[in-house]
Amino acid sequence: IMVKVDCVDKIQSNITITFAYPFRLQQVHFNAPLCEDKRQEMLFLEGDYSSSAQFFVTVSVLAFLYSLLATIVYIFYQNKYREKNRGPVVDCLVTMVFSGLWLVSSIAWAKTLSGVKTAIDISRIQLLMTACRDQENVCETIAEPTWTNLNMSVAFGFLNFSLWAGNIWFAYKETGLHKSSQRYLSRMPSEKRSTSFRQYSQSSFDQSGPGFGQRLYSQGSFEISGGGFSLPQTNLGQPMFYRQMGSPTSRGPLIFVNESQ
Repeated sequence: IMVKVDCVDKIQSNITITFAYPFRLQQVHFNAPLCEDKRQEMLFLEGDYSSSAQFFVTVSVLAFLYSLLATIVYIFYQNKYREKNRGPVVDCLVTMVFSGLWLVSSIAWAKTLSGVKTAIDISRIQLLMTACRDQENVCETIAEPTWTNLNMSVAFGFLNFSLWAGNIWFAYKETGLHKSSQRYLSRMPSEKRSTSFRQYSQSSFDQSGPGFGQRLYSQGSFEISGGGFSLPQTNLGQPMFYRQMGSPTSRGPLIFVNESQ
C-alpha cells in the first residue's frame, strides 16, 4: 500500500505499508508525517490473523507430502501396500481426515482473509494518521493491495476439499470392504426363503393333528394267538396272517402267508 500525504505547508510524503504472510498486522508499522515541523509518528496496524493462515498452509504442505508418499508407494511398493489389506484401509482413513482438514482450514482461511481485507482498508489506514484526519491536508492513495493470489488460494482450498472428498469412494473400494457387505446382503434373501420354507413345512406337519400318528396304529387290532398275529379283513380280500417261526419273543425271520379262496 502506498499513500501520498500533501500537507498545508506544501510538504509531500509518500508512505509505503508492506504486509505479508503470516499476517501479524500488529507487528506492521510505518512512519507518517505530522505536517508540523517535519515531525513523524510511528503507527501500527491492528489484528493478528496468523493462526488461521498458518493452519491453512500446514494442511496444504502435509497434504502435498502425503500425496507424494502415496504416489511412491503405489508405484514401487504395490505388494506391500496390499499386504493384509492394511495399506488400503490406512489410505482410506487418511483421505477422510485430510478431507475434513481441507474443509475446516478453507473456511477458516476465507474468514481470516475477509478480516485482513478489512484491516488493510485504505480509509481505515488514513484514519490512523493524524495528518489525514486534518481536513486541510490531502491524503491520496497511490497503490492498493492486490488480492488476486489470496482469493485464488481460498478457491483452491475448497477445490482440494472436493478432490479429497471425492477420492474417499475410490480409496474405500480399494479396501474391499464394500464387496463383503454386498455378499452379506446377497445372502439375506436366500436365508429368509429357507427360513420361511422350514417354518411352512413345520406348520404343515403340525396341522395334521395330534392323532395323525395314532390313526396309523388304530386301523386294526392285533390278535396274538398261537405264535402269530392277524390283521382284520379289509376290502382287498381275505385277511393276511403273519406267522413267526418260533416263540413270540423270537427275533427270527417272518413268513407272510396270504390265504385266499
